[in-house]
Amino acid sequence: MSKQKIMFSPVTRLSGLLSVEVIVEQGRVVEANASGTMFRGYEWIMRNRHVTDAVYLTQRVCGICSLAHGAMASYLLDELYANELSENAQFLRNVMYGADFLQNHIRHFYLFSLPDFVRMPDYPPYHGQNLTDARLGPIDNQRLVDNYFEAIKAAQRSHEILALFGGKAPHQHSFVHGGVAVAPTADKINRALALLDSIHEFVKTCLIPDTELIARVYDDYFKIGLTFGRLLSFGLFKFGPHNEQLLWRGGVLNDGRLTAPRLDLIKEDVTSSWYAVQAVPGADDWGVEPAPQKPGAYTWIKSVRYAGQHYETGPLARMIINGFYNGGTSTMDRIYARSLETMLITELMREWLLKLQPGPAPLKQNPEPVKSEVVVTTDAMRGALLHSARIVDEQVERYNIITPTVWNFSPKDQHGRGPVESALVGTSIPKLDMLSTILGRIVRSYDPCISCATHVMDAEGNKQDKIVF
Repeated sequence: MSKQKIMFSPVTRLSGLLSVEVIVEQGRVVEANASGTMFRGYEWIMRNRHVTDAVYLTQRVCGICSLAHGAMASYLLDELYANELSENAQFLRNVMYGADFLQNHIRHFYLFSLPDFVRMPDYPPYHGQNLTDARLGPIDNQRLVDNYFEAIKAAQRSHEILALFGGKAPHQHSFVHGGVAVAPTADKINRALALLDSIHEFVKTCLIPDTELIARVYDDYFKIGLTFGRLLSFGLFKFGPHNEQLLWRGGVLNDGRLTAPRLDLIKEDVTSSWYAVQAVPGADDWGVEPAPQKPGAYTWIKSVRYAGQHYETGPLARMIINGFYNGGTSTMDRIYARSLETMLITELMREWLLKLQPGPAPLKQNPEPVKSEVVVTTDAMRGALLHSARIVDEQVERYNIITPTVWNFSPKDQHGRGPVESALVGTSIPKLDMLSTILGRIVRSYDPCISCATHVMDAEGNKQDKIVF
């Protein structure tokens, strides 16, 4: 059979705009290009703004995982201003962060992934579902369809917990530098506990059994979508007066060896990205500007490497690095690990809520920054997240964000392919009409957020004559 170039576009049921081009030869994917086709430029948007605006502006990177960026900006400001956090502030922050994890993970499994495995009702918006590999019997299939609709309520309750303490969801207002600006009153804590009990019951009786059923019926996906086994996490859930303690440790896992992350080993690359590199006037470093006609480029997503190698990040990395999961790096491993993490977070959040003391808003902000440059890290829903800033008189001179989807959807560079493209290459396609089903399952197992990943164009699509970072 001759080579066939096939464009799988747009890839639906994810955040943002993604296209995947593959070359299939003799029933096997031999090449893949994952292309993020939207541009946002938040690093540019942040320039010349007061650095405290970062909490609110960076949340607009994405509506699904907005608190992750607000939290990261708050951690960054805590270090810039040398804030000291109270124990109550940390419990409350992590309750809010955990709630955002829950809504994301529940929606990912049911709203994004489940239609890849389950026959949905034949009416809009499911009419014309393209599922060429449906294996569930009618009773199991209907149970999962019913749980799909219950999942919407569970995700809504998760957002309600966040809104109780954050003022609104998405794009909360109270998780700011120095703590939390909303008082944790007894009625709010009790309301959050009641909502969490309902969510926990759904996760225990629906999400976990449904995940186990999908993993059992589609067990061949434990051997599909494999990557190189290099995993990275910055750790998750900060505690301590200076955010110095991590509940879930970070790590870099390579060839069975676990080491602590070193920020100096992280490098970005634009070899295959629509950017041109140029010197920044008056600065000692380099910036990039949009170059949508750049020869050989095919995505707005930059490539990021650690010690010269590509790494996978996400719930699977966290669960393996922390010893909660002992599996491989396949499509089904990613799905299973995310559901496991969801259960663990519901249990942690209950502990935090019970320890949270009713009282005034746990907020104390220092008035003046003590540093001019900071790099902070944590994990977000989809994996490792980094924010860095350089300021002059509290105004942002440079702001940079490296998101989980940048790690996972890194395009090819001189060091090889990123995780997603590696997972796609080598995949067997028994019949051509199964291509979108198989590739969709692999891609969605990463919970891609292309809104976060693609880092300006005007409304007419013209390149702006500005430097962005």
